Amino acid sequence: MAQFDVYRTPDGQLLLDCQADSLELLATRLVAPLILLDRAPPRRAHLNPVFDLEGALYAMVTQFAATLGRSELRTKVADLTAYRFDIIRAFDMMLTGV
Repeated sequence: MAQFDVYRTPDGQLLLDCQADSLELLATRLVAPLILLDRAPPRRAHLNPVFDLEGALYAMVTQFAATLGRSELRTKVADLTAYRFDIIRAFDMMLTGV
């Protein structure tokens, strides 16, 4: 389990693990849902980056971020480490408005 890994839940939802790897001992992980772009709420600049996964466009819906038990993240389907600055910028926007 690593920061910026993407997991598929049993019901098909994609969740992006956003928690720092240094907090591995916690029983929970901070995740943000990745929702198909045409089903996601209206996007805001920098708050909702878009990623191409499995041939479809998904928006990171940062404003829906929540914690989830580590045991619920089972099926890794992607690694978005290459987009770390976009992901961190989204949380900066959420927390500071900048």
